[in-house]
Amino acid sequence: MKPKLVIALLLIVLVPLGLMAWLGLRVARSERAAVEDSFRKLHMQKLKDVEATILKVVGLREREMLALADSLALDPGALRAAARNNPAVSQIFVLSEKGRLVHPNIETRLNRDEEEFLTRAQQVWKDQAVFHRPAGETTQPSLSRQGWYSWYWGSGVNFIFWRRDASGRIVGFELDRYRLIADIIAKLPESRLTAPETPTGTLVLLDSKGETIYQWGDYLPKKQERPLVGRSLGAPLNPWKLAYFTPGCGPAGDFGSGAMFNLIAALIAVGLALSGLAIYFYRESSRELREAQKRVSFVNHVSHELKTPLTNIRMYAELLQMNGDEKDDKSTRYLDVVVSESQRLSRLIDNVLTFGRQQRGALKLRKTAGVVDEIIDGVLESFRPSLEGKGVRVRFVTGAPGRVLLDADALRQIVSNLLGNVEKYAPDTGEAEVHSSQQDGKTVITVSDRGPGVPSAERESVFKPFVRLSSRVTDGVAGTGIGLSIARELARLHGGDLTLDPPEQGTTFRVTLVTQPE
Repeated sequence: MKPKLVIALLLIVLVPLGLMAWLGLRVARSERAAVEDSFRKLHMQKLKDVEATILKVVGLREREMLALADSLALDPGALRAAARNNPAVSQIFVLSEKGRLVHPNIETRLNRDEEEFLTRAQQVWKDQAVFHRPAGETTQPSLSRQGWYSWYWGSGVNFIFWRRDASGRIVGFELDRYRLIADIIAKLPESRLTAPETPTGTLVLLDSKGETIYQWGDYLPKKQERPLVGRSLGAPLNPWKLAYFTPGCGPAGDFGSGAMFNLIAALIAVGLALSGLAIYFYRESSRELREAQKRVSFVNHVSHELKTPLTNIRMYAELLQMNGDEKDDKSTRYLDVVVSESQRLSRLIDNVLTFGRQQRGALKLRKTAGVVDEIIDGVLESFRPSLEGKGVRVRFVTGAPGRVLLDADALRQIVSNLLGNVEKYAPDTGEAEVHSSQQDGKTVITVSDRGPGVPSAERESVFKPFVRLSSRVTDGVAGTGIGLSIARELARLHGGDLTLDPPEQGTTFRVTLVTQPE
């Protein structure tokens, strides 16, 4: 199988498959992105629902603190008793209307819990402006009735709820963080859910350090794994976050696997169809190629068989021409036609046989010593009668008299094909010229006529097999269209080339041959 044919068949199969794969991947990615976006929105809404549940616990604790503040006596004994008896409260403090700490009073004797509270609440006293604005706002200070305050101390975040009474005093409650967490967890689902409506995955409540406070679901996230969706809680639990982790096998993952399977199945089906089509084309082209080779082989065989009798006909016609009665003008004219046509037919058969060898890759040179001018002169002698009969006189300017190594038969065929073009396409033009020259191991031969010439757009196409120009001058001219193609190939086998020069008038072919001296 020829490499070009292999490449063409591969392109027939691979290019459509590549385009389908590219388009399929784009569509699959787009659909996957849409599904994943819907999946994220669904779980973001779930996080919002969980956040609402958590904030309900905070709201309940806020109402409890408000009720306690309404019923609380502000003497130290009552405040200490209330702190001891309420498990949700770690410590209670009171600020005067001027912001001075009234309880616990550092000027009196403090118990251990009060001393620890004053130590960890140092930031609170430095940031008393917080009691003049609602939690989460950063506007200019103004007297606020109540609010939340959170700050970091020790291993985590601490929470204070405060309320200002009619006299301007502030009563604050430091909440027991662990009790608050326990109350929140009590409202959340169990740590492992098996209900059918629960999607595969895990919801995690994270503290300010990113450590897990609580998680529930049927998937264990890996370290450094990024959640599918995440959300910070509302005030006062701003430092905490909710996150949803999934192993990637949810609806989006299932869709991606299914889409990829469908894409691969489609590509396999199309690939098989295209492969079958390519095999069909290959078998058809191989069959047609074999038939064409048979036809070429038949033509070559017939041409070869015709060459022997034609040579005999030509030889005896030339003998009759030389020994005939010169006074018999009619017989002489008939013999001239027979010799001329037999010579033309011989050239045609030689071209067909050479073209057949070229197509089989069997075209080779047989170099021997010869003189270029003598070979050209011999070809001109055979063409001169027919050319002069068509009104063309050939002038030969010699310049290659040295003996060099070349294939004499190939050179004769090159010159014959070029003069045959002059005979066919430049009749009645008066004159044609053949020039030869030799220098530095190269021989250059030019054949010029005064014919219509070759259009610039077709200067290279005339060297292709079976290409013939169409014009009012060339229409009706017989020929196979392989003469120039063969002449160029023979010139290139000699290490040279056949080109078409751009003359001012007519056509000039230039033959370049590498001809080393004998």
